[in-house]
Amino acid sequence: MRKRTRNSQESKAWYNALSRYYDVLVDPFQGPLRRRGIGFLGVSSDDQILDIGCGTGRGLTTLQNAVGPGGKVVGIDVADRMCQLAQDRVEVDASSAVVCGNALALPFDSDSFDAVLVSFTLELFEYECQMAVLDEIRRVLAPRGKICVIAPSTTASDLVSLLYKRLNDVFPTLVDSRPLDVGSVLARADFEIIQTEMEWVLAVPVELVFARRGPSAGDRS
Repeated sequence: MRKRTRNSQESKAWYNALSRYYDVLVDPFQGPLRRRGIGFLGVSSDDQILDIGCGTGRGLTTLQNAVGPGGKVVGIDVADRMCQLAQDRVEVDASSAVVCGNALALPFDSDSFDAVLVSFTLELFEYECQMAVLDEIRRVLAPRGKICVIAPSTTASDLVSLLYKRLNDVFPTLVDSRPLDVGSVLARADFEIIQTEMEWVLAVPVELVFARRGPSAGDRS
């Protein structure tokens, strides 16, 4: 029997309900790692940056400060209430935008971003969908574009990580996060790993992986 998982509409409803409490309950733990991930990207003043799973927009404000008026920052999230909070937080103008949408079908042109941040988002997709998300990211990234993925990790030999995974197996519609081997998943999607760090959030191992879009067949010719 196929395991029951939270569908996209249930996920949207869940994060809409969580949105008003998100900054208090979640950001104190995720925020420091997100800021470190933005540091990995090393964005410059004219970069075009995409934040996938932007939530309430705290990462967007950090990115806006990094790129300045010469760059562009775009956030996307599946939950419309999260998007509204993000729009209220950031300076939405010609150089920035918040879009309500799904990472499985990014509504952006190919090769349109210099860097992509995926902070505590990739693990929310079922395993078979994670590669599809990364394929979409490769599509919208410029050649040799940069990516940083931050996600709960399976690479540490740790009882809490195993328990986390077991809770997802038993309560998939409540615990929808799926710890993964971030570096291996990115490598399979033809990203070139540059830097990997392991941190701990409430005793859960979290992997930060900085990589570049590998050359496509056209780039190699």
